[in-house]
Amino acid sequence: MSIRIATFNVENLIRRFSPDRDRRTGVWIPDPAVGLYEHASEAEGRLIERALQVAISDDQRQSTAQAIRDCDADVLCLQEVDGLEALRWFHDRYLVRALDEPYEHFALLEGNDRRGIDVGVASRRGLPIRVMSNATLTYRDLDLFDDELRRWGAGPDDRIFKRDALEVEVETPAGPLTLWVCHFKSMTEGRDRTMAVRRAEARAVRRLVEAKFGAKAGDADWAIVGDLNDYRDHIRLTRRDDGNLAATPERAAATGLDPFHADHFAVDLVERLEPIERWTHFWAEGRELAALDHLFISPALARANPRTLPTVVRAGLPHRVPIERMRPAPASFERYPRIGFDRPKASDHCPLAVTLRLSGEAP
Repeated sequence: MSIRIATFNVENLIRRFSPDRDRRTGVWIPDPAVGLYEHASEAEGRLIERALQVAISDDQRQSTAQAIRDCDADVLCLQEVDGLEALRWFHDRYLVRALDEPYEHFALLEGNDRRGIDVGVASRRGLPIRVMSNATLTYRDLDLFDDELRRWGAGPDDRIFKRDALEVEVETPAGPLTLWVCHFKSMTEGRDRTMAVRRAEARAVRRLVEAKFGAKAGDADWAIVGDLNDYRDHIRLTRRDDGNLAATPERAAATGLDPFHADHFAVDLVERLEPIERWTHFWAEGRELAALDHLFISPALARANPRTLPTVVRAGLPHRVPIERMRPAPASFERYPRIGFDRPKASDHCPLAVTLRLSGEAP
């Protein structure tokens, strides 16, 4: 049988009002629209901001639902979800209106993110799931602590995963499929500075796979999916004389995901796409497109699906992503209705989806 899997960072699917504050001083930073208007106090301004957030969130989540509809996944892996209640509410009030077939099984366990954004999973009828969190694992537990982590400021008893590596076992008629749904350390503090943390997360996930399957890991059906916040492939955008943007694909010399690539441990399906098509995120400050979201599959699944390509759903991206000006340009698409220049949008990430034949069912 075949099963369709998707991963999507839905960007802060939260049910709490969370004002933006300066990381150093804690001073409230008004929403751009609120800052355009006078308000007598922070309290008054935040009331205006709450009303604005509700209006924007409604448009955004309609677009998020459209992107998930276009993935048409049997198993949906999500990042940046506030909790199981938020996931169920979003499904029952938004997704069911977009989907031909709703989801029936849901799981989300609290991870380590200080903002409370977690990874979760939903699956359709006939595909029950069992999940296990790995959020409490420390560097000492897996003997991963090294000088790079010490220089970054970590200690041996710190938790490895900045959110979680949620182990999900999907029961299919053709046998189990195991997924590790991940959301690795962000690059907010700088890619090079934080790479050691993501590399340790990748080493930890690899050890979890090897511990589960042992010497037969290469012959088992498993995948590592999610927003891994690092890349081998990225695209530099530079202005041309004609006003368009030269899109130059580049490959990074090192990445926090190297443990997955080493020794042909796993195959990143994103790398089967043409270089101009691999990106899933736009970093405006650096004028850079990068493949931050990934679908790593086992060698067995790679052999069973030798020509399978993933789908990148970009119709929910805001118009500030300068796709129309890129030369060469990625595949054309139409954005969803009501997508704005910066907001509303489906997310700041593109979802990835792929249909896989399990290795025992390969022809």
